[in-house]
Amino acid sequence: MMMKKISLLLLLTLLGCSLLDRSDHKTFTILHTNDHHGHYLADDKGQYGMAARSTLLKKLRKQLDNKKTPHLLLSGGDINTGTLESDLFDAKPDFIGMKKLKYDAMAVGNHEFDNSFQVIQEQQKWAGFPFLSANIYHKNTGKRAFTPFIIKNVKGIKVAIFGLTVVDTPDKASHTDAKKMFEFRNIISEAKIVLTEIASEKPDLVIAVTHVGHRGSGSINGDVELAKNVDGIDVIVGGHSQEVINAEEHNNTIIVQAEDWGKYLGKLDIELQNDKVKKLSYVLIPVNLKKKDEAGEYQYIGEEIAQDQEFVQFFKPFESQAEKLASVTVGSLDKTLDGSRTQVRTKQMPIAQFVGAAMRSKVNTIEVGVLNGGSLRESLPAGKINRKKLHSLHPYGNTIVSVKLTAKEFYDYMQQLVPIIYQSQEQPVGGYPQLIGFKMTIGKDKKIESISDRSGKWKITRTLDGKVASNKKNFVLGTMNFLARGGDHYPVITENETYMDSGFMINSAMMDYVANKKKINKKDYSVDSNKVIIFKK
Repeated sequence: MMMKKISLLLLLTLLGCSLLDRSDHKTFTILHTNDHHGHYLADDKGQYGMAARSTLLKKLRKQLDNKKTPHLLLSGGDINTGTLESDLFDAKPDFIGMKKLKYDAMAVGNHEFDNSFQVIQEQQKWAGFPFLSANIYHKNTGKRAFTPFIIKNVKGIKVAIFGLTVVDTPDKASHTDAKKMFEFRNIISEAKIVLTEIASEKPDLVIAVTHVGHRGSGSINGDVELAKNVDGIDVIVGGHSQEVINAEEHNNTIIVQAEDWGKYLGKLDIELQNDKVKKLSYVLIPVNLKKKDEAGEYQYIGEEIAQDQEFVQFFKPFESQAEKLASVTVGSLDKTLDGSRTQVRTKQMPIAQFVGAAMRSKVNTIEVGVLNGGSLRESLPAGKINRKKLHSLHPYGNTIVSVKLTAKEFYDYMQQLVPIIYQSQEQPVGGYPQLIGFKMTIGKDKKIESISDRSGKWKITRTLDGKVASNKKNFVLGTMNFLARGGDHYPVITENETYMDSGFMINSAMMDYVANKKKINKKDYSVDSNKVIIFKK
């Protein structure tokens, strides 16, 4: 049995005889995806989408069944939030699609909590398979909010599957239910607890479906820390960090992750023998992914996969309804505004200045603004601009908020963001602050030396005795409600008596801004990152 790292005493007392005869070599296959983010349809280049994934899964399952190889299909979570055609329907087509694809279970992701808990419960009904998380508890009862683990008998192999969710979800979720209703407990301690519960079930194989990121961030543990600190996990099917993890092994635990959006279907083949799990092979199968050739034409990376017409027809009503709302052109853009993950989470980018300009046009009292890079999810391509493209840029229901701060309060607010800035120099960080309408200099001691208007009209400085001096008394800071209430570890400003939630959604502000300007020129949002945040050496 695969609880191989639990103490010998516990093995002898709890495990007894498992279903699997270990004198027999047994192969097992785990198929998986993660961080779907609403991409049930193929994109405009014909890449990914559930219809092609269905065709691929049918082919693989036929091959596995012919070999009598037991298999599972799992997800590392974050089905919600990312495309207009999904968000308009609370991801109903996505979850029903997953049911049709016969997923066995998924981890609860942080973006599931962009919805109310009531919506999440409805989504579980649509899906028809378990949403797993062992570390989310109801605050009012102290009981778990989701199924912690399941046991499946897969062709004679008894498999335990448990789930874990990233603990800073309340700071990242767009809906307030995550913070109001739930406690997200430490993944390592909770994994140890749930493994004790699982041991009495005598499984042959233990799988964790997680949405915690590969290496976590800051003080938040990820899959690697989980594997190193918790004995008894054979395979971790991960998510959240949205990267390719090619079956890394830590402490006899195999970790996989398949980037995002259904770009790949992960396929892990393992062998169960003599109380051990051995990795036989791992492959990430591209689902109609393409790349440019030398002539600049997009070509398939692997084989072209035909779309399952049953799925195409099922999705059509959702797609048609969304297209009616989303396809109307509201303006144009001369050059692409880059919103790629590695850029907006590490440096100052024009696309953030564009969003900031839209916010300031809607709430004209805003003088300076701050956005988190993680809220900018896609690039805005050159050409016609419609609602769908703007929604993909910022696929959240966040509203524009403002607060009036003194020079000292504004300085202190920004100083609290400095650690996030330094963290982003090592790896992309979702909380990385994009500065709207100002720049700042940070000294060797990691203290802000000055904050100033980019045109030089005002300046806040730190004096030699550590005090703050400014030629401007007050500042109206604009941001989003998510950050205002402490999201992404930003300072909470909702308790300030000057705090005001405009009620205007950032998406709507962008729509109105583009519709009024008609022509968007990239040069109007130009920014030299090295001149916005200056590090003294």
